[in-house]
Amino acid sequence: MIIGRALQGAAARSGGAGGGPSTRTLWHWRCECGAYSRGGDPFKADAEYNAQRHMWRKGVGHPMPEIYSTEEELA
Repeated sequence: MIIGRALQGAAARSGGAGGGPSTRTLWHWRCECGAYSRGGDPFKADAEYNAQRHMWRKGVGHPMPEIYSTEEELA
């Protein structure tokens, strides 16, 4: 009961409870070599880790990919 009220209050403050279209942030990476993330990660740390994995696979001297975010509208 208390948790439900807290969640309703949080949704009302964020505008997510029927106020209009809401969005979510997705994190991506892109590299100078032309590689890029194929989807989007909901957490920046996940995108950073995936970018590091790309860099590690390519070997010594490969640049760290750029991390960026996009907004996606929820239906």
